Amino acid sequence: MDAQRIIARRMVIGIPPDGLAPAWEKDFAQFPPAGVILFSRDFRDLDHARVLIARLRELARPRRIFVSLDEEGGWVSQLAGHMVVPPNAATLARVADAASIRDIAAVTARRLRAVGFDWDYAPVTDVHSEPDNPVIGPRAWGTRPEQVALNVGAWLEGFRGSGVATCLKHAPGHGDTRTDSHLTLPVCDADRERLESREFAPFRAHPDADSLMTAHVVYPALDPDMPGTFSRRIVQGVLREELGFRGVVITDALEMQGAAAGRTPAQAGLLALNAGCDLLMYAHWNEDVRRARYTLADDLLEGRVDRALFDASRPRLATFDSTHPEPSPTDLAASFESLTPSDWVPRLAALTGAALRIDGVAPAGGWRVLDEPEWKHGPTFAAALREAGVPDGAPSPAADVIVVASRVPLKPERLAEIQQHAAARPTVLVGLQNDRFLDHVPAAALRVSAADCTPLTRQVVAERLAALRMGLATA
Repeated sequence: MDAQRIIARRMVIGIPPDGLAPAWEKDFAQFPPAGVILFSRDFRDLDHARVLIARLRELARPRRIFVSLDEEGGWVSQLAGHMVVPPNAATLARVADAASIRDIAAVTARRLRAVGFDWDYAPVTDVHSEPDNPVIGPRAWGTRPEQVALNVGAWLEGFRGSGVATCLKHAPGHGDTRTDSHLTLPVCDADRERLESREFAPFRAHPDADSLMTAHVVYPALDPDMPGTFSRRIVQGVLREELGFRGVVITDALEMQGAAAGRTPAQAGLLALNAGCDLLMYAHWNEDVRRARYTLADDLLEGRVDRALFDASRPRLATFDSTHPEPSPTDLAASFESLTPSDWVPRLAALTGAALRIDGVAPAGGWRVLDEPEWKHGPTFAAALREAGVPDGAPSPAADVIVVASRVPLKPERLAEIQQHAAARPTVLVGLQNDRFLDHVPAAALRVSAADCTPLTRQVVAERLAALRMGLATA
């Protein structure tokens, strides 16, 4: 039982999809983990999030737990739908200076602290060097290592002193891959020289960051046999020794196929611990995670866990804990309305508007929105266009609007459909995530790249299109 408690303190876990059942609460209280990760699916609203977090902390007492989340803004946000969140990093990186990024980060940190969170898995520190990357793309802070390093530094500065820990991800770099580690095991074929000058550079610039998340990516130039998460050559040799990182190292979620394929959760956890990772992330709770705790406890007792590496984590975890006290009653008493500055929406709208990349001429006449995704939050793009003053052209539209908000590059057949349509009819293409497809459809009358699909961005794009159509703005 003691070994299980020790292993539990090296785990960050998700909560059951159906909530906190009595049996789960009993197990959680007996074996409190190092932390919990919450997703938007876990709470109805921000008041519910506060109640849920308070309950988790109560169950863990006298142990302290970290309550964490992925809050990057834009596509990866757990606060979206409850608050107006900033756009994707790629959108901000086009126009925002360091001061603006720092201020946006500071607002984000205050919000998280007030809800009850004390660890945010951000900022993304990958260099977006592969345009067809299906998982990083608009989440990245730039396409050049020096740009990413500068912007990441501004984000870290905005969080500094807030009490909310930050996390650089995905080390040593996930930006130059063409596959998604959630679905398969990517390979980054860059040679050692390229890795050092590009992938490593933004991480090397911030060795004092609170924490760092590993990438489930194979780097043949570093270790041809193991993905970064499971490679001692990478975790110890590159991240610790070469890049000088001194904070906590946590794995990316071990149920992702880049880590889980062909392995049980316990096997993945053992490999990560023996590579030198301090904490194991199991983002989706199920019985397999409980069994992994049992099995890893046996591994610890039987000597299969490298005790030198395991014990070396203790001072790092202690420092992490002591420098990030859990939110106080005063923090948690803040009204949610007070957490948004009065100029927040206009500021974000101005930055987003300046970041738009527009090519072409807006067709006259009424427009028909031919295709757009379903949105989790906010009105449809068609509604936003009408609100902005673009008339519906039905039944004989002068132009068709196609809206794409996919983080994954378009499949060849879908791209061919759009190309054929743009060649046959006046077409307005709106890219709201990975906007690479726009480069392949030069026949479109008008192409708009926003690299973000939050409701505010959709509104800004609609208003700009309406102004272009009326001749009140230029591309």
